[in-house]
Amino acid sequence: MKALIFDLDDTLYNQEEPFKRAVQAYLPVQDGQMGDLYIAFRLYADEVFEAATAGDITLESSHIYRMKRALADVGYAVSDELAITIQQEYQENQGKLSLSPEFPAIFDYCRQNKIRLGIITNGPHLHQLRKLQSLEMTNWISEYVTIISGQVGVTKPSKEIFDLMVEKMQLLPEDMCYVGDSFENDVAGAKAAGWKAIWLNHRKRKQPQSPYQADAVVEEREELLGVIEQLVSHSVTQFEAEQQGKANE
Repeated sequence: MKALIFDLDDTLYNQEEPFKRAVQAYLPVQDGQMGDLYIAFRLYADEVFEAATAGDITLESSHIYRMKRALADVGYAVSDELAITIQQEYQENQGKLSLSPEFPAIFDYCRQNKIRLGIITNGPHLHQLRKLQSLEMTNWISEYVTIISGQVGVTKPSKEIFDLMVEKMQLLPEDMCYVGDSFENDVAGAKAAGWKAIWLNHRKRKQPQSPYQADAVVEEREELLGVIEQLVSHSVTQFEAEQQGKANE
């Protein structure tokens, strides 16, 4: 493994926190309901993401749809106006993000072991860029190896967006490993492109039917560094075995 590439949303930071603050500013949703509400919100967002990206529906319509449907699942019927108001509050909160505390150690480990870092994220260019700036990601990862779907016109899980990163890194697909929280976009997308993949399944979602399997599954961010170390160690051992095999030919 020569490069480790990260998803952004709900991977590098806990996306539920800004969402929770936005919802609870307007509705008496209890903390115990928030986990299920947020998962529903993400599922409904995925349903309309491609249509909004293609221009088949407006971005505002997709925001209304995902907010209203998710809130209805936990017993709150809201107007379009309130759905947009909560969405706007959510977007404001996304300008005040904090990097999950496990990642500085992961980035330092990668630097020490000459593993290159990058980001691939789906979403509107300026919106995602604002999040990256809030997280101060350029302290660790350069803008050159940060790919935002809204800027390049290709979205995960399309193979093309992973190929763009391979081209930027000047590496082979088998040298690349992707870390993300979405099985469909992150794991299946990366594996279809010939990469390794770590599924950060901290929402404990059920794996969908798929011809692909993650190389590792992590349910807590605290476990991620250890898994990365194992994959790096395995890559080194495999490389040494291959070199020994060549020497014996």
